[in-house]
Amino acid sequence: MTGVVWANVVLAIPFLIAFIAVPLWMTFRRPNIGADHTQAHSYLRAKAALAAADASAPGRVTSDARHDHRVAA
Repeated sequence: MTGVVWANVVLAIPFLIAFIAVPLWMTFRRPNIGADHTQAHSYLRAKAALAAADASAPGRVTSDARHDHRVAA
């Protein structure tokens, strides 16, 4: 092989190492540990508590009954 081919191989090796090593380094530096769903869980608990409070309150009409056209007015 000529000198130009060897020069291309020598110059290509650092780029290949960089293309492989940088993503691996980023992956190991910040591993994907999963999403944090604490706010979603608290929102769903509050929504369920509000629905339970609305259902148990006397004289209150729930949102489903207000929008249901089959309910007698």
